[in-house]
Amino acid sequence: MTFISGTPLYNVWFGQHLNGASPDKTRAIEGIASAMILLDKFPFRTGGSLLFGSDGNPTKVGPMRRVDHKAMLDRWFLHNDPDDDPIYVECAATSDPKAYYTFMLDMHPEQNPIPKGLAMLLRQLISWIPEPSGMDPFVLAHPDFDIQNFIVSEEGELQGIIDWDGVSAVPRTLAMYGYKESMEHGVEPEGVWEDSPGCLAYDRGVYNKIMARLRVERGRSSDINLCRMSLITDNLAIAAEDPQCRNEILRKLVHEIWTAVGQGKEPDFTEVADMFVESNLDITVMETLSKGFCDLLSKAN
Repeated sequence: MTFISGTPLYNVWFGQHLNGASPDKTRAIEGIASAMILLDKFPFRTGGSLLFGSDGNPTKVGPMRRVDHKAMLDRWFLHNDPDDDPIYVECAATSDPKAYYTFMLDMHPEQNPIPKGLAMLLRQLISWIPEPSGMDPFVLAHPDFDIQNFIVSEEGELQGIIDWDGVSAVPRTLAMYGYKESMEHGVEPEGVWEDSPGCLAYDRGVYNKIMARLRVERGRSSDINLCRMSLITDNLAIAAEDPQCRNEILRKLVHEIWTAVGQGKEPDFTEVADMFVESNLDITVMETLSKGFCDLLSKAN
């Protein structure tokens, strides 16, 4: 184990609130992007947790633990059990990136009409996520891309990344090419510091540009912009994992899709769910969903 001298990125990122200093965010973002792109050197044909041999080196990819949010909700609301410890479920290694997304949807199929229709809509959107060609579909990823896990100098220079427990291979469309909003969230005893939506968008743009430059410099360009579309794919993964977040994420996505296309009356997202569950899919609606979703993936920021 190596000692890393520095401070959590939170203390620099929100330095103007904590100690009056002006944070050098660009330096921090550059360092994180430079570190994250190195994970591209570790591609895998299957996704799951890394298994290690007695010498400490990875030997293969095996099953991984994932939080079962649906089981936790059932524990609270069906069984009146206030225990808030995470409930984990084992997910077998898979060679299908889409199966990685839909694991929880498969494990907990919805029975009621609207939730079932929303799950079907979610599956459709996931099926439209493009996969990069000419590459193994999975890549090494940090398990907790959180602002507290990046150790930096007082000037914002990246010194190290901690908390690798549970490291796994995930679909490239969910890997660390994209800027994670969790980097900008932090909790202190006095309250919560968060950047404004405008700052979030600006910082994502900075990260995307740096990552694009680094990928070209390292000859790791892709036929799709994994970094730019990660904002959408991350939210789809959250919607698939956590039923509490599903409605609002899909509501927002349907709205953004119709805004991106800029034509036709926007339906309520529950109306779209009804179409799926009743197998009454309007051609115009499906064309708008497909076109708008592709536009969002290419323009997300």
